[in-house]
Amino acid sequence: MVCRRWRQVALQTPELWRRFDIGLGYPLPTIRKQWDWLVSMRPAAPDDIRVDCIQPGYPDQPALIYLWSQCGISTLERITHLEFVLLRSSTAAGIAHPSIALPNTRIDRLWVDSHEYPGRSTTHTPWEVDQLLETFPRVRYIKLLRQSCFSFRPGNAFFHTTFLHITNCVNVSICAGLSSFVNLERLWIQATTISEASASSTTTIRMPSLKWLCIYRATNFPWTKLDCPSLQVLTGEESVSDAIIQFLQQHPHVRDIDVQVDKQMFATFARTVPHVETLDLGGYIEGLAEWQTATDLVEPPFPNIRRLILDRTEEEIGLDLFESIVKTYCLLSISTTTTATTPPSIPPSQPQAHSIGESNPRKRAVDCLCVFGTTESFKTAKWAQSPLLAGCVRTSRTYSHLEPWLCLELRWPESSQSH
Repeated sequence: MVCRRWRQVALQTPELWRRFDIGLGYPLPTIRKQWDWLVSMRPAAPDDIRVDCIQPGYPDQPALIYLWSQCGISTLERITHLEFVLLRSSTAAGIAHPSIALPNTRIDRLWVDSHEYPGRSTTHTPWEVDQLLETFPRVRYIKLLRQSCFSFRPGNAFFHTTFLHITNCVNVSICAGLSSFVNLERLWIQATTISEASASSTTTIRMPSLKWLCIYRATNFPWTKLDCPSLQVLTGEESVSDAIIQFLQQHPHVRDIDVQVDKQMFATFARTVPHVETLDLGGYIEGLAEWQTATDLVEPPFPNIRRLILDRTEEEIGLDLFESIVKTYCLLSISTTTTATTPPSIPPSQPQAHSIGESNPRKRAVDCLCVFGTTESFKTAKWAQSPLLAGCVRTSRTYSHLEPWLCLELRWPESSQSH
């Protein structure tokens, strides 16, 4: 129930009436009346449009043509969000048609979703994303969710799209067409299977404007074929492999990295990215503390790091491991009674690795050390009682996709970085 006062406030707040839900399957005149009512509630037409095509037989192009014309959607200068929700991915080609094209409308976000996971479907109808972009040529951000068997034709050029997001898709052929996105700045591919035929192409994928690459569980992703001279950020928690090492060697300008690394690959990874400034590290984080005994490194890895994120929950980080990482990365000098020794594997002519008993060879401390956890568990974690946290400034940051976890940020004032 809504009281009279709340109703009056709602009717007098135009920002609440931005979204228009089109349920294909309802009588078209009824949908038209809903549009007219929304338009009467605000000075501008709704700019958040969701088209529900989950009824059998839809998307129906004659129905969309009627609504585009009668509701004035085809004349809108800008749509902040346009979303099509399909019953299954095999009907996606129905919305990529010239009859419903919006050639002059700027679209900030275009989402194409499906109620059915493509892996559970027995019907896969190939379709081309190029047709979708020709229908809506001025889209900035396109998200394809739960789709299958789509492809990009090589040779086209799409200048307006700056963000391409593909998630939970199956058997997609995208490699040949990624170079078509001339001004693409963000590419996110998550939980998606790329077709083997597409991945086997030897053609170099050139993306000159790409700044942020997020790859998470993307089977057959063509790491070694990418050429991204402007890339700054690599995220997605992928496990470091030989292909990723080769990719990072070819892109030494990447400064922000989020990966998982095992013990076997830790030293190779550390030697490959000495320039990294923000590192979200999962897997063998013990390498941050055990680099002297468990690797052939001769100095603490990642000498230029400014922000270090330990990608484990706080309950998985022991007190000894935590304090060793703090001494190495957050405090420049630690005085203990430990005697420095030269590891047997290092010839006398090489620089000696430091031990806890001598000055840290790092030139500067990290600006921030981060740990994931929940508010209550942070209170009981063993490392939370460490005396090294004295004088440390603690702040927390929330991330909607990680709830109820928090990211606890630890910062040591400069006065406490020398003990």
